[in-house]
Amino acid sequence: MFAVKGILLQVLLAGITPLLFTLFLGRLGTEFQEIKKKTSQSVQIQRSLLLSCLIMIFLCFLFSTVLLNTIYLNLSLIPVILSILYGTYPIGIFVSIVSIISFFCLTDYWTEPAIFLGSGALLYPVLILFVSRFKKANVSKKKMMFTIIWLSYTFLCYGFVVLKTDFSEHVQVEFAVYSLLYIFSSLVVLLATIHLMEKTLRHHGFASELEVRWKEYRHQFDMNEHLLNTVPVSVVAFDTEGNIVNANTRMLAQMESSNNFQAIPPEEMIGKRIETIIGEEHGLRVTERIQSANHDGEISSEYLRVGANTFYTTISPVKDPVSGRVIGSSLVLQDMTELETLRNELAHVERLGLVGQMAASITHEVRNPMAVVRGFLQLMREKSPRSLDHYYRIVMEELDRANSIINDFLSLAQNQASEKEEVHLHHIIKELTPLLLADANMRGQTIELNLCDEIPSKHVNPKEIKQLILNLARNGMEAMGNKGTLIIGTALEEGNVKLSVSDNGPGISLESQNKLFEPFYTTKSKGTGLGLSLCLGIAERHNATICIDSEEGKGTTFTVIFKNG
Repeated sequence: MFAVKGILLQVLLAGITPLLFTLFLGRLGTEFQEIKKKTSQSVQIQRSLLLSCLIMIFLCFLFSTVLLNTIYLNLSLIPVILSILYGTYPIGIFVSIVSIISFFCLTDYWTEPAIFLGSGALLYPVLILFVSRFKKANVSKKKMMFTIIWLSYTFLCYGFVVLKTDFSEHVQVEFAVYSLLYIFSSLVVLLATIHLMEKTLRHHGFASELEVRWKEYRHQFDMNEHLLNTVPVSVVAFDTEGNIVNANTRMLAQMESSNNFQAIPPEEMIGKRIETIIGEEHGLRVTERIQSANHDGEISSEYLRVGANTFYTTISPVKDPVSGRVIGSSLVLQDMTELETLRNELAHVERLGLVGQMAASITHEVRNPMAVVRGFLQLMREKSPRSLDHYYRIVMEELDRANSIINDFLSLAQNQASEKEEVHLHHIIKELTPLLLADANMRGQTIELNLCDEIPSKHVNPKEIKQLILNLARNGMEAMGNKGTLIIGTALEEGNVKLSVSDNGPGISLESQNKLFEPFYTTKSKGTGLGLSLCLGIAERHNATICIDSEEGKGTTFTVIFKNG
């Protein structure tokens, strides 16, 4: 009974090796991954194998016994064999040397058979030679190969013991029984450990591959999610029943910012239908298109007007990449409101341009008969009594006013390129000063010039710039009434030349400032509303802008900024 217990104890200890290896493989793998994210899987396996084999060698030596003074019960060979078969060459050789040294240091059983059998001195070199063939073979061949090696080695060692030892008949029977039990139980546990090692390594390989695939899938999923959330359109995904399963952040932001959509928290949106977001009126049509995409696999595109917003919608089927079966659909909404507004404005501008061209042609033709009418009126005035002079004067003044409006309109409508030359702005201002002073004297006003000596010459059309300054100056003088001061100044700021015309009149309201440059808008009783429009056109042709700084009761300043270059 003691012999059986000793054999079973060694079998159990040796059989624990693959279980301990599995435990260490999981534990060390987790710790190494936390320390170093890219820890090699083979390094984890080798470290786990080395640690489990060394522990089991120590335990086998610790609980080793001797039967019949000839059978040395110590299955430390099993963990050594596993380290040779499944470890690298350095690990296999290292564990073998540790086992042999432990045998000579920890046991006093020094018979020749025990040295061969217990220390494994003959077995380990043979195994090292067969390692490459062993690793290439399948599991059944590995078991068969190792069975032949193990039986050959053990029978050789125990046969040598029988030849060298004189046994009594009773001891001979016991020796044979216990030897066979020890040999075959050792073989069984060896085959079981090989089977467990193969299964553990295969499962670990599957787990490692699964982890790699999961990381790749997660990375791809995050990339797709990031891409979906960064596209400048709203995207909603539906299942085959037409229920919402996902929506990108653009869609959520659209729902929060728009009064046309019903704002629903993201977690409550899942499982809802599109009608809950855009309403029954438009949602039913979208649902029909979603069902068509799910059943027929058709892609449809339509404009959808929700309130004041216009959306270009595209509904596409979503297919399984493997089976090709439709598993849902996607709705893409692109806000076209601003583009539609721009299109309408462009069409309006084109119509206005056409009307302007027609009006310019008509006014040009009207001006000729007006000149004939004025000429005949002058002849008639000379032959009419003096009592009718004031009537003729009124008619001729109105004709002159109409002709002035036509000239301003034609100047505004013309789009020909202006001829420019290098001129200093001060020269133009000084040429206009006598005319402006005469006009100011008649009104009881004064004019001041604040000219900066540092401004450079500009490439401009002198006639158009004269007209620009004259219109701004006369607007300022007309706004001031009597005894006002008009200030014309120039300045150089950040390389840009500034021309300013300031008056101390009543100022302009904010509402009027927003409409000042619109054609035919005027705040004067006898104004045409074309002067500032004409000034704006001149400024644009000279790469300049006009700014207004006005405060009611304190006056107005028009600043023309000629941009550098």
